[in-house]
Amino acid sequence: MERITENQLVLPALYLMSKSRDGIINTSELISKLTDIMHPTGDDAKIITGRNDTYFSQKVRNLKSHDTFNRQGVAVNCDGGFQLTQHGADYVEAHKEAIDYLLGDNFSYEDVIDALDDIYTSGRTSELPFEEIVSEGRITPKKVNIRERSYRLRKIAIEHFTHNNIISCDCCGFNFPSFYGPIYGKDCIEIHHIKPIFQYEGDTVEQVAEKAIQNLLPVCPNCHRVIHKNHIGSSDIAEFKNRIRN
Repeated sequence: MERITENQLVLPALYLMSKSRDGIINTSELISKLTDIMHPTGDDAKIITGRNDTYFSQKVRNLKSHDTFNRQGVAVNCDGGFQLTQHGADYVEAHKEAIDYLLGDNFSYEDVIDALDDIYTSGRTSELPFEEIVSEGRITPKKVNIRERSYRLRKIAIEHFTHNNIISCDCCGFNFPSFYGPIYGKDCIEIHHIKPIFQYEGDTVEQVAEKAIQNLLPVCPNCHRVIHKNHIGSSDIAEFKNRIRN
């Protein structure tokens, strides 16, 4: 797995600044809080030989030594560390739904940095994320437009993964209607986002679904909980399924 880049760190760092007092945060706080919300793994989590820093924390330190924020006009160096500029605040606001989605749904570290890279390189500021709707009756505090898109994506995914009127957990094979009957077992399947899924302005849910199907998985609640609790990312799903089946 490739190590995170400074550009991939910019949005989550600005996000933390936006939540701090006066938009100011120092390097030590930034390292601690970024580590807590991003859960670096692989080489990024390793200690650099002869240093107290991990490769991840050193990359965060480079944001200051390389003057990354100032060069992009999103934050400036100050006595207290870094201070968010108006341009930086606008950038966070444009991507707020996306960053909340990435950091709040327990995606794997590798998938989060891939998504951050996509946001940075795309140049588009209207990412509209989908949340995981686990059942038709779930109540969520997120915005109505996100919820409605997510329900539609869930419906499309269920239709795609249903064969001969049967849809089972793709991991363990559990089938709700077979166990609970057609009344109690109906619509209990959950749809897992293997990787983050975004909708850009101008794209319909149906257009997004065509690309998203390969990153969606029908799962039972037990497997879904285990996947999220253990941060099982896209590269680990196949191994997870193989282990629980054998």
